[in-house]
Amino acid sequence: MPASTSPFPVFEYQNRVARTVALLNHQGWDALLCYASAVVPGNARYLTGYETWLRIHDACYFLLTPGANPEVTLFTNASWEHPEEFSWVQNVVVTSAFHTEIAARLPSGTRRLAVAGYRYLPLPVYLGIHDARPKVELMDGSSAYLRTRMVKSAAEIEVLRRCAQITDCAGQAFLELAQEGAVERNIAAAAEYAMKMAGSDEVSFTTQVGRGERTSRVVVYPGDDVVQPGDAVQLDCGATCHGYRGDLSRVAVAGKPDPEYLRMLTATEEMYYRCLEAIRPKVRACEVARIGIEAAKSHGLEEFLYRSPNHAPGFVGHGIGCHYSEPPELHPEDDTILEENMTIVVEPILMRPGVGGVKIEDLVLVTRNGTERVSSCPIHTWNND
Repeated sequence: MPASTSPFPVFEYQNRVARTVALLNHQGWDALLCYASAVVPGNARYLTGYETWLRIHDACYFLLTPGANPEVTLFTNASWEHPEEFSWVQNVVVTSAFHTEIAARLPSGTRRLAVAGYRYLPLPVYLGIHDARPKVELMDGSSAYLRTRMVKSAAEIEVLRRCAQITDCAGQAFLELAQEGAVERNIAAAAEYAMKMAGSDEVSFTTQVGRGERTSRVVVYPGDDVVQPGDAVQLDCGATCHGYRGDLSRVAVAGKPDPEYLRMLTATEEMYYRCLEAIRPKVRACEVARIGIEAAKSHGLEEFLYRSPNHAPGFVGHGIGCHYSEPPELHPEDDTILEENMTIVVEPILMRPGVGGVKIEDLVLVTRNGTERVSSCPIHTWNND
């Protein structure tokens, strides 16, 4: 999107840079390198307004060096996108020799270079900077940088509202089509079509649709399976708008749900609403998570709480912005104190092999007195009879 149509004025980007400089000074870092790609979106866009779109072999970097007049430089190999037309940043370097150009622009006294996106930084870039500037220590600055982005501006909130509205169109298309005889692939295509027609730039992540017991895997990709009577059908999708992300999950049932699956539906719905009621300023993220866990326990389903190599049981949500998963996390191990104007995706999940899975997810805004559901897509989408 050209800079002239950006919803964010230049002074907002400059304020973001000022907050990031304060972080660097607090941490004792001499510079910050932001790496952005399809795997770690948002790190460069948040400060520059630009990231690459093609996402085949392209990448984007942003270098910030503090001082009386902070230096900001944007790097990309996507010459075909004319990045200078998209960003407020004046210093734009179009190159494929990222390590050479980045190392050349580090001030001579640089000793500690923080990297946002450190775990995904390409090895040739890491080694190239290290070889060119052997006295520079590269360290992981991802978490601290992401935490500066947790509280959203009024303009960010409006863009996220728009993302939710567009993503809701996919949810409605899903609920209309997820019936007996529908094909998974066709349901996913209808959801993505609805988002595109409503104004989505690109999908936030691969659209997921699956039926039956496969829903217990939580992440299921659409194939040629046909929805059968009594099947559960799960959707997880998200639109994008000006680089910001949507994230929505809904479940439908083709007819009457199995009693054990209905128990899971009821429990997950209760988890969602209890978390929603608990979210407010000054409450810790871990407290919200524990309330969700207690709801699952009250139904005797705590053993089926979502877990993965990345998460111990108890995850029920996450922040969202330029990346589809930002801090804070609604998890028993996250002590973050919630603040007004944080944007949270409430996401309770139960996964029960042999029966199925349930995931209910959408965007809420932390307000002065509690929360506001930003999504309008219905939560209770199944027939209890």
